[in-house]
Amino acid sequence: MKGEPYQREVEIPASSAVDLSNADILLLQNETLTEETRKMKLLKEKIDDYWAKHSSQTSLFYASIAMIVLLFGVFFLVLRSFWQHRRHQMALMERNRLLEEQRDMQKSLNEKLQEATQSKLMFFTNVSHDLRTPLTLISEPVSQLADANNLTPQQHTLIKIADKNVKILRRLINQILDFRKYENGKLDLHLSEIDFGHAINEWMESFYAVARKRDIRLSLDTPAGAPVTGAFDAEKIERIFFNLISNAFKYTPDNGSIHVSYSVENERLTLKVADTGEGISERDLGNIFDRFYQADRIHPRGSGIGLSLVKAFVELHGGTISVKSALNEGSVFTVELPIRHISDTTVATEQNITPEDVATELSGIEADLTFDAAKPLLLIIDDNKDILRLVSELLNTSYNIITATNGRDGIRMATKYVPDLIICDVMMPVMDGMECCRRIKEEISTSHIPILMLTACSMDEQRIQGYDNGADGYLAKPFSGAVLASRCASLISNRKRIKEIWSGDTTPAAASATKCMSPDPQNPASKPTLPVSEIDNDFYRRFIEILKADMGNSDLNVDKIASKMGLERSQFYRKIKALTNYSPVELIRRIRLKHGHNLIVSTDKTISEIAYETGFSTPAYFTKCYRDAYGETPTEVRNRLGK
Repeated sequence: MKGEPYQREVEIPASSAVDLSNADILLLQNETLTEETRKMKLLKEKIDDYWAKHSSQTSLFYASIAMIVLLFGVFFLVLRSFWQHRRHQMALMERNRLLEEQRDMQKSLNEKLQEATQSKLMFFTNVSHDLRTPLTLISEPVSQLADANNLTPQQHTLIKIADKNVKILRRLINQILDFRKYENGKLDLHLSEIDFGHAINEWMESFYAVARKRDIRLSLDTPAGAPVTGAFDAEKIERIFFNLISNAFKYTPDNGSIHVSYSVENERLTLKVADTGEGISERDLGNIFDRFYQADRIHPRGSGIGLSLVKAFVELHGGTISVKSALNEGSVFTVELPIRHISDTTVATEQNITPEDVATELSGIEADLTFDAAKPLLLIIDDNKDILRLVSELLNTSYNIITATNGRDGIRMATKYVPDLIICDVMMPVMDGMECCRRIKEEISTSHIPILMLTACSMDEQRIQGYDNGADGYLAKPFSGAVLASRCASLISNRKRIKEIWSGDTTPAAASATKCMSPDPQNPASKPTLPVSEIDNDFYRRFIEILKADMGNSDLNVDKIASKMGLERSQFYRKIKALTNYSPVELIRRIRLKHGHNLIVSTDKTISEIAYETGFSTPAYFTKCYRDAYGETPTEVRNRLGK
């Protein structure tokens, strides 16, 4: 009871003996025991059965729970997929709506663009019709004046410029009218059986003179065998050829090559025009045949309608046109036309485009120029040869004229000749006017040259950019010849006043001669007399420092000073002349004499000592030069001051 250990004692009762007196009782007990055992077995079997059912029900319960959880998971995934699909579908619907809006907008823009293009074409057509009558009235008198022999050379050159541009304008008007007819479906073919090989040989003859003049190798490759004949509209095929080869000439540099070839295969004529020109970028290739499209939007060299008209003429013949090109590698235009026949005999073709037309389109107006040493030197930089010739004719009575066709050549000419004035176009190939102006103003030998910019653009941003790059003035196209002459004269006059200021104080002690060009820092109210670039100030300051450092060296000459300043003798001469209006020899002598004069009046040195100190070879030569400059000898000055 207390949980303490105790000694167990087991007593096994002694079995009682079986006898007649207890046999029935034992038998009854045995039967009762057997029955109880049977009942226990039966009860055990029921318990086992109940336990099995319990286990089965438990497993079913857990399985049911797992199934329910699984069903909930599946339902969640299905629901999640449904909502994702719904959101995705809504996003697609929204995207489709945006795409439809963009499509409608694009369609609307295309319609507006088409309407604008049609309006543009209609406007050009109406203007072209309106221009034909006055152009006819202008063309004939100008043509007769161009053939007159009682004009001065300048008048004859100006009339030739006018006659050339009248012809170009007439050709452009005809192109616009033809393209309008094609757009309206009213451009018809007038087929005739022609010998294509003979015709193309005649057309090529018109271009050989221009090719020889520009050192361009122009060649024609013809197929061997029978002549190539077919039914074509000869006038339109000629214009196709003219436009393609004219483009090749416009974009091929001098000393390049242009190759024309044609061949026949499977009743189709293939014409190719290949050049070694600038080429066309991959971005522009897909649009090159679109109307009014220009690959070079910065420096356009045409109206943008020529290739569109070529494509229209080719399609009228049932053919195709294509182009292969790469920048700086040239272009190859390929025209394929079906060959058909309407007669067994060919007719002669009338040549509508003459060598004069080719020269009008591709050549500039030439005139002989004479130079006068008393006139200022003017450099004109413009890629348009007619503008070059026009400005030359307007100003050649007052200036010596040299020209360049792009900024790079303009810099080379400016550096070589150091002109007194530069007239430069803004938009040019190779190098534009802005870059050309900037480089000229940064180069020490040309920084002093005034530059007048010519531009067809009236945007203030472009003018600001030009002035930031050092331009001295702007003149908008179209310009008046009188205004141009006045602006040039004004710039030259300003440069002369600057020369007078530079030459006003040439003492070596006053490298401060340059300071007269800038405000006095001690006096904010002071203003510069005329603007001079810092490069010019630095140039003159270096010149004075070199001369002052070696003043006593009588062997110091112009060549040595120019070499120390990193310039050629001719460049150094023109720079000093442009800045001071003195030649370098005269300026060096004036500076030495001025320094010698200061020594005479402020020191007790002998005349010989002063002569050698200022770089004169002998005292006698110093005395002679001093008397020429001041009207009296150094000794006379000393005697006058001594009194």
